[in-house]
Amino acid sequence: MILTTLMGLFGCAKKPSKKPPEPVTSVESMTLTLRGMRGGDVYRFEISEEKTELCHYYEKYKGEDTILELDASVACTTDEMIELMNKCGIMNWDGFHGPHPRNVLDGTMFTFSAEVNGGRRIYADGSENFPKGYYEFVVALREMLDRAD
Repeated sequence: MILTTLMGLFGCAKKPSKKPPEPVTSVESMTLTLRGMRGGDVYRFEISEEKTELCHYYEKYKGEDTILELDASVACTTDEMIELMNKCGIMNWDGFHGPHPRNVLDGTMFTFSAEVNGGRRIYADGSENFPKGYYEFVVALREMLDRAD
């Protein structure tokens, strides 16, 4: 025990392994909102009895109300969304809060929420600070929507 303590003090002790997060195995809901100075974009994975689709909405302000205007939607399987979420490391996003950098006057704010794996909630937000895999996730969503054209 004394040897283990001394090894820990001098940085020789075995470091605990970092276990990768559990993978996404099911998706019940997903919403990604991106906001700028003139409104925002909302991406939603919507599941109903009739269809499963990825939808893109423009967020517009009308007086004090916020209105979502559907821009595009595309059929998307749950398996496609699960694969994308795992590829982009969505489970690692949970609890991410990226504060706005000092001296940055403009930018994009994001809010991400999802319910996966039978009820596990994931939440992340930030302003010009994004979790690893964020850009790849947004690009992939846009590419999926482009195939609707």
